[in-house]
Amino acid sequence: MMLLFSSAAGFGQKLEDITKLENANKHKEAKAGIDKFLSDPKNANEAVAYFYKGKIYNSVSKDSSVTPEEAMKLKTDAFEAFKKYQQMDAKEVNFILENHGSYFDLYNGYFDIAAKQFGKKNFTASFEGFKNALEVEDFVRSKNYEYGGFKFPILDTSLILNAAIAANQAKDEANAVAYYRKLADANLSAEQYLSVYQFLTEYYLKKNDDANLTAILEKGRTLYPQDDYWTDVEMEKVSKSGNKAAIIAKYEELMKRYPSKYTYPYNLSVELYNQLYTADNRPSNAIALQDKLTETLKLAIPLDKGVDSKMLMTRHLYNYAYDFQDSSKKVKGAKPEDIKRRKDLKDMFIKKIDECIPYAEGAVTYFAALPTLRPIQKANYKDVLDILSQFYAAKGDLKKSQEYDKKKEEVGKM
Repeated sequence: MMLLFSSAAGFGQKLEDITKLENANKHKEAKAGIDKFLSDPKNANEAVAYFYKGKIYNSVSKDSSVTPEEAMKLKTDAFEAFKKYQQMDAKEVNFILENHGSYFDLYNGYFDIAAKQFGKKNFTASFEGFKNALEVEDFVRSKNYEYGGFKFPILDTSLILNAAIAANQAKDEANAVAYYRKLADANLSAEQYLSVYQFLTEYYLKKNDDANLTAILEKGRTLYPQDDYWTDVEMEKVSKSGNKAAIIAKYEELMKRYPSKYTYPYNLSVELYNQLYTADNRPSNAIALQDKLTETLKLAIPLDKGVDSKMLMTRHLYNYAYDFQDSSKKVKGAKPEDIKRRKDLKDMFIKKIDECIPYAEGAVTYFAALPTLRPIQKANYKDVLDILSQFYAAKGDLKKSQEYDKKKEEVGKM
């Protein structure tokens, strides 16, 4: 019995010496002491020693001489020591006395390191700090601990977002996706979380992950229905395929889905115009596409608050009209059928001119009402006046043609 008492007294004295060093703010000496103490196999099962190890390691992590990476390693060792103490001592008297405050202090320490390193653009260390803070937070939440009336939220959205952003800045794509997914899976819909769904959309689009892309687009549309981003991505994916028929079909689908949105009929019109008039090779179904372009622009014009769709219709019908004139010039011969063919094509030329004039004059009215003209507006104004001059000359109304020429000169001097 005397031998047993003597051994216990020696053990107590050693820990007492170590804690005295800690209380005197001699943290590094205390760390050396606790490391030596626990290196002795005879002391490996002394539960309270791990509580002191956690306290001492956490104190050393706050020393200004240690690097952020070293500080986080010390905090991680402290976290493991605290958990081991609880595993070994079910009563955990030391933690009860401090109301588990050491865990909350670890969390604060990790968060402070992460925030400071983010400010210094050390994003790898910042991410590690936020990640470790989340791990401590998850553990504390699982134990239902609170300190001074404070409890961690069920889902710490701000901290998770910080971890995701830091990981992304550190070019750690896998972890960035993992943390952004945590937020997306929670179906958050506040404005500050829009970027979460956009990030994941870009990621799945880049990875050609159609299943996840479809799911995140659907979720984004549901949570942020007024944002055009989701349909823009849908169009981008189809556009990248280079399949012209699929591009047209997708625009038509979006027009049916959003009949009051100007963007889709106008953008489809631009797509059709480019296929018809700017591509190296004209499509074999050009006439069908020209008629489709006319009908699509008729849908866009009432939704257009500006003049872009009227200008596009003017240019389209101008090209369409002169296609007939060019075709007429290619018909040679004096046979009755040749003469009739030239006349039919001339009639179609005039018909398209007459169809185009109201749109061109509508554009003129728009530009004339503007108090000032930007360079692009001035250029478009002159273009449409020139087109009208050509049209009236082709119809034999030289007076009207000259009026538009004069107006064009006036605009040029503005």
